[in-house]
Order: sequence, then C-alpha cells, then structure tokens
Amino acid sequence: MATMLTCPLCAKEVSEFHKRSHLLPEWMYTECYDQKHKLLEVSRADQKLAKKQKGFYGSFMCSECERETQKFDHYASLILTTRSPNSPEYRAVRKECFSEYHRGARHDFSRWENLDFKKFQQFVFAIILRTHFAGKMDGVLSLSTKHLNAILNIYRDNSRIDDYSYPILLTEYPSDDKLRSHIVMPFINKKGGHHTVDFAGAGYLFQVYVSSHSKPRFAESLRLKADGSVFVINMFLKEMGLYKNVVELVHAAKNTSKFT
Repeated sequence: MATMLTCPLCAKEVSEFHKRSHLLPEWMYTECYDQKHKLLEVSRADQKLAKKQKGFYGSFMCSECERETQKFDHYASLILTTRSPNSPEYRAVRKECFSEYHRGARHDFSRWENLDFKKFQQFVFAIILRTHFAGKMDGVLSLSTKHLNAILNIYRDNSRIDDYSYPILLTEYPSDDKLRSHIVMPFINKKGGHHTVDFAGAGYLFQVYVSSHSKPRFAESLRLKADGSVFVINMFLKEMGLYKNVVELVHAAKNTSKFT
C-alpha cells in the first residue's frame, strides 16, 4: 500500500504532491528577467544577489491547494499590475494619490479602496505558507509554530475576517527604482522589537507583522483593513530609513479633509 502524504495547507491525505507548485506566482517576476532570461534574487541569508534561470517552485502541497492558491494569485495580479486594466477586479479598486512635504522633500503615497480583503490576505499568506512548507524561508530566523498555525488557521477559514492579528503593509517602489527588477524571497525580519515576514516582487514590498504583542501604531493605521482599504507608501529602497517620517505624514494627512 502506497504511503499517504499530508498536505500542510489543507491537512488532507493525498497520494502525491503537486510536482511544480509556485512559491511566488510567475507574474511577480516575469518582468524581472534580463536579456538572458535570468532574474535577480536578493538573498537575505547570504546578503548577495543571485541570478536564476528558472522561477521559484517546489513539491510540498496537494494539487487541489495548488489550484486554490492560484485563484488568490490571479486576483492579486489583477490588482497589482496593469495587465488587465479592463477587468472588473482592477476597475473596482479606487486609488487616490497624495503628496506631502517633509523638510523640503516630497513624499508620495496613495489610498486604495474596495479591495477584496480576504482574497488579498490569502494571496499574501499563501506566499508565506508555501515558502515555509517548501523549506525556503530565507534568513537565520524562522516562523514559530505558534504564528505558523495562527496564520494557517486564518488562511483556511474563509469566514474569518481578521485584519489585525497579522497586519499586512504594502510599499510600492517608484518606476525608476532598480529594486523593481529584483525578487526578495520571504524572510523573517526584526525591527523596533517586532518581527515581520518581508518579501518583494512586481515592484512592491510586502510586510506582515508576526509579533505577539501590540503592533506599532503605524502598522495599525496603514495596514490592509477588513473594509478593503490600504495606504500604499511610494518609496525607493534607499529611502526606507525615512519610512517613519512618511508614516507620520500619512497620519497627519488622515486628519485632514482629504480622507473624510
């Protein structure tokens, strides 16, 4: 009798895993290939860049979960790219851009509304879970069993709308930032006493707070919210040290008539 395998995403027993499951969906890096059809991956563990001929795959979950996660990947591709500008999903999202000045420097951010919160959350969580179960989580820190199971439970339960336990923050790189052509695989980061899972692709940086204690005030304010809104900061990677200042500007702007 063949040995059965337990899919880590759905916990069902299957005879075999899908042979080529994506860790990151291809649309997140198809535009990153150079003339030799290679892409740049930023390795947090080795602190270096690496060229990859192929994408990011593994065999670690069932085919049913592969198909399900592709639905979330597809939804995000309609929101985060302009590949299907006439799709109902793309047209449903309202994006309003703002500019604020701090010490003579201009900082841009936008407010998005009417996202499908659960689908977008499942897209982000699926990337984290797939990378973890494939054993490809980058860096010296790992996702604890406690947080892994909590994220998995939120991901599995379509009726559970929880935008605070593991808040998602989104930063968009400007069109002329060279980091738009790099891929950063998910890794555990630590800043200000808080742990986050960070990854980047398709011109965006994704950050998910995985701390057990109270989240930073700005994370509460900027996070993807259950009502389908999110603040997106536009920033070069080299300017990330100014992140706190930009966050304060967003807080100030939120108190004006712009958001009423």
